[in-house]
Amino acid sequence: MNRLLCLLSLWLASSLHAGSRPNIIFILADDYGWGDPACYGHPYAKTPNIDRLAREGTRFTQFYATGVTCCPARTGLMTGKRPATFAKYPASFGFGDRVTVTELMKKAGYATGHFGKWHIGPSMTPGTYGIDVIGSDEENAAPKPVDGGKDTRVYDNAIAFVEKHKDVPFCMNVWGHITHHPVDPTQKFVDEFASLKVKDADFSDYQREKLDAVRKHGGDVDDAMRRFLGEAFSMDQDIGRLLAKLDELKLTENTLVVFNSDQGPSSPQDVLRERNAKNAAKKPLAAKKARLAHHLLGYAGPHVRGGKHGDYEGGVRVPFIVRWPRKVPAGRVDTQSVLSGTDWLPTLCAITGVPFNATDFDGGNVAAVFWSKIHERTQPMFWKVNSEKSDPAMRWQSWKLHIPHRARGTWKSTISPKTLASVKIWRLPAS
Repeated sequence: MNRLLCLLSLWLASSLHAGSRPNIIFILADDYGWGDPACYGHPYAKTPNIDRLAREGTRFTQFYATGVTCCPARTGLMTGKRPATFAKYPASFGFGDRVTVTELMKKAGYATGHFGKWHIGPSMTPGTYGIDVIGSDEENAAPKPVDGGKDTRVYDNAIAFVEKHKDVPFCMNVWGHITHHPVDPTQKFVDEFASLKVKDADFSDYQREKLDAVRKHGGDVDDAMRRFLGEAFSMDQDIGRLLAKLDELKLTENTLVVFNSDQGPSSPQDVLRERNAKNAAKKPLAAKKARLAHHLLGYAGPHVRGGKHGDYEGGVRVPFIVRWPRKVPAGRVDTQSVLSGTDWLPTLCAITGVPFNATDFDGGNVAAVFWSKIHERTQPMFWKVNSEKSDPAMRWQSWKLHIPHRARGTWKSTISPKTLASVKIWRLPAS
């Protein structure tokens, strides 16, 4: 069956390539939870443009980031390799001789661009990883426009790139900073939620722990939720501007747009980490508490726990939407296919007809899922943060395994009964 699906996806890719290659836009949010968009079930969010992508494309419920912090997640997307296969931290040392998706697209004749957050190497000069135009982090970090959001300048640059390259195939990363802390939206976006009153019963038990953490540390839950949702709404509005530009230039039907997040939202424990940050003493305590409360309220969804910095489902299962009119089925929700960020590079190569060696990558070509087939994953997925005492985790089929850091050596000979009893294995919900 897997071989048949692979042959089908390659045939579809070659037939698509024979016509016109699609433009590629990969939108990556930051710390945006599986349950944060309205189309994934958030009870209060206003995300009409993200919802439009889901309505006009396919929404996946079992897509996994390759890391629980910014660089590892981006590493999997860019290289198709697990972060643990790199000897040095890519944010500081780059990807070395590993090929990237943008290099492959550039060699295939695509104009390439990257706007927004980087965090994948020390150099941002044009040509790095085959990218023609790289937005400036300094520019993106500048004060936001009076009527815009934190990522408005990122989307301004992305829109300008589309306008300039409208007559040639282009491949572009749009990696925003929202909803990474600090959460500080322009007031007009907060006002969209002026009447909002949070009801704990509208959320999962785990999310209620976050609400309690906000209250414990002196935050106003209603104000915090309004500000978090306002920040996300500003991102959605900028996404809408980008989609409108595609419509205006008549590029919509030949542009594959992906919406994704680098990892899940913050956990209740993150408020404690931030309180102990080195710069905590530089800020008035009340302001510090308020900022942390706003940072805390991303939603991982109704069935999971955990968040950023951890490899429970809330940290690694993230939203993933693909739209390509007349190619990717509209309004479809795939609750069965288990996908990884490492799959993006080989899948995009297959769709665009770019040659690649499958054995060079940890992910695989899953293009068939874009055409409504179900992908049965045969290889397990692994996670571990860059800390000697962190707990490793893996997913195989519909099972998740977490091993406490005390476990060392082989299972049969060195793990004590007490440690073995603390190993967690459970069956995961599909959606």
